Amino acid sequence: MKTKIIIAIGVIAIAFSSGWIINGWRLAADSTTEKLSAVQANADHFRGITKMINDSANEYLGNSEQLEKRIAELKKELAHAKKNHPVPADCRPDADRLRVLKNAVTAANTAAGQ
Repeated sequence: MKTKIIIAIGVIAIAFSSGWIINGWRLAADSTTEKLSAVQANADHFRGITKMINDSANEYLGNSEQLEKRIAELKKELAHAKKNHPVPADCRPDADRLRVLKNAVTAANTAAGQ
């Protein structure tokens, strides 16, 4: 009878230890799953933000190229206006020159983000 009690206590101790170890494995697996889902959510967020920044940078580059072309055109027009229609010392600029200057100021303000 004494051996049966010892065997029963041993079996109970082994069963308890096994259950404890298996429960620890289960909790570790759940924790790992939660960590993986958090990492995936952060990666998705980072991917979205990176895409937004990349799109903004590409848009900026496109705008910069257009502004550079427009500025080159305005420089040509201004040089043409200076060469072909000089302003007398006591006279106001003509409408063509004012239009070119206004366009140049608008382009500069656009480039500066105003």
